[in-house]
Formats: sequence, structure tokens, C-alpha cells
Amino acid sequence: MTTIRRLLRPVETIAFWLVVAPLLALLPGRLAYRAACLRGDLTCWYWPEKRAEVTRGLRQVLGEELSAHEAERLTREIFRIRTCEVIDLMRLRGRARSLGKLVEIRGREHLDAALGEGKGAILCGAHFGSYNCAFSLLHVSGSPVTSIGRWWWNYPPGGPAAARRMWDFVYARRVLRHRQRPSIEPWPGRVQVAAQAAGVLRDNEVLTICSEAPPLDAERARTIQLPFLGHQASLLPGVVTLAKLTGAPVLMAFVHRSADYRHQVLEISTPVPMDGDTATAFGRCVTAMDAAIRAYPAEWDFWFEPDDLASLGLLSGPAASGHAAELQQTF
Repeated sequence: MTTIRRLLRPVETIAFWLVVAPLLALLPGRLAYRAACLRGDLTCWYWPEKRAEVTRGLRQVLGEELSAHEAERLTREIFRIRTCEVIDLMRLRGRARSLGKLVEIRGREHLDAALGEGKGAILCGAHFGSYNCAFSLLHVSGSPVTSIGRWWWNYPPGGPAAARRMWDFVYARRVLRHRQRPSIEPWPGRVQVAAQAAGVLRDNEVLTICSEAPPLDAERARTIQLPFLGHQASLLPGVVTLAKLTGAPVLMAFVHRSADYRHQVLEISTPVPMDGDTATAFGRCVTAMDAAIRAYPAEWDFWFEPDDLASLGLLSGPAASGHAAELQQTF
């Protein structure tokens, strides 16, 4: 039975992304997200290995904050949210109006004021909630957005070409339709990354970055240790380095889902002070990420990726260099 489930899971994933999710996204929001929650519940049920892995990660990282019952409830919610995020992506079609009606943007005035200074703006967040879709809505609303970050299916390098082509088709093309420029992927040794990012800010545009990305092996020398979710995490302070080089303000941005799973709120903060040394300034950003994850723990992507939790230093055991490129990782 386990072997059959393992064989059927990629088939179901492909069918859902290519056929079922695009059709569900055409339904009224109430029905589309109810169906997504049902699919999340079913996936949680027929994938017991991943369900146990997620629950174990929650309890190991959050420790005594989480009872066994609460960890199980959050696990189910994590499966639901991941499927709802697929529907979000499909509702980016056209001018993304069908998704835009469901997302409230709070703190837009902070972003407008930052751009008014003429040095661009950096939105710093985490792999949290439906962040890519939320940034797409900002772009559609008139603030040109470019993102810096690696697509998960491109690493480890040499992953299956078929998987890369699929995710480029079903995911990247939908996101990039609502971006000013192609995503800037910060692979080690790519010296042009900083110049590309600076160019975005020089043109007074918005640059987004998720600052808790697990470091690759070649990046570990540049990490700093900071308190994060009750542990000492190894994090890359690139957002602070970029801000200090360009003078661009850094604002924190997090999107979270309401109890009905279809309505969302994107919250944008006032600029984060960049005074002090790099660790001090970046510590303010990490504190904001920590607070968002503790407030809405089911929204954080990395519960599904124990290798990434280990790479950050939140779990003991061997750490892998980034996300696996298997189809079932994202379902």
C-alpha cells in the first residue's frame, strides 16, 4: 500500500497543478478554497510519512510551546494552506483581480512613502504565507516589483529536467507575469547579483527578499548566528548589506490567511532602522520574522522541509543544501 501511494502521489500532483487547480480557481472563492481545504485534508491523510515529519518538526522547533494536540492541528492546517496557495497562484490570471478582491494590503502608505524618497524600497519577509502572490498584487497595483531568491526546483543543481520544466510552466510563468524583471537568483559566485539588485533600487522600484533562506554550503562563511524561534540560527544578512550599500529603506512584509482560508492580509511595516552593525540591524529583521511565524506558525513553508530546518540550525541532524526538487515536495 505504501508503494502504491508513493507511485500515485506524483501523478496526483501533476494532475492537480495542470488540470484540477486551474478549474477550481474559476469557481467562486468560497467554493474554490473549500475544495482546496478538502484536498489538503486528503493529502494529510494519505501521506502519513510527511504528516509525521511535519508534526515532529513543529514539536522539535517550538518545543514546550506546542502540545501534541496543537501540533497535530497545525499539521492539518499546514496541508490545507499549501493547497490554498496553489489556488492563489491560479487566480493570478489576467490582472489578478479574482485574487486581489480577497487580499487586503495594510501599510501601503509606508511603501509609498519609502518610494517617495527615490531610492527604491526593499521588502523583507520570509517564506511565509502566499508571499509570491501577494508581491504580484503589489506589482499589479502600480509598484514595480522584482524578487531576489532561488526557485526551489533549480537546486540541488542537476535535478530532473522534467521537474524543472513543469515548475517553470505551472509556477514561475504565473509569478513572473506580474514582475518587473526576471527573478534574481543569488547563486554563489554570481557577482552580478548585487549589481542587478542595486539597479532595481536605483530605478526606484521594489525589491523583495526572503531573509531566512537556508544557506548553501558555499555561503556558510557569510552567515551570522542570531536567535530565531528559540534557537541560534545561521542566517545570511544580505538584506542589510544591500540596504547599507544603496541607502534603500527596508520594510518588513508578511501575508497571512484568515480563518476562512480565502481572505488574506498583507501587512507592510514602517522602515526598519539600519543603524548599528550588521548583526544588530539584521537582528531587527529576524525578530520580526520570528514574531510573524509564532503568530501564524502554519503559514511558514519550512515545516515541510526538515532538511532546510536542519540547515538553518533549528533541527539537529545532517543538513541538506536547500529544497529537494521532487514533485511531491510542493504538491
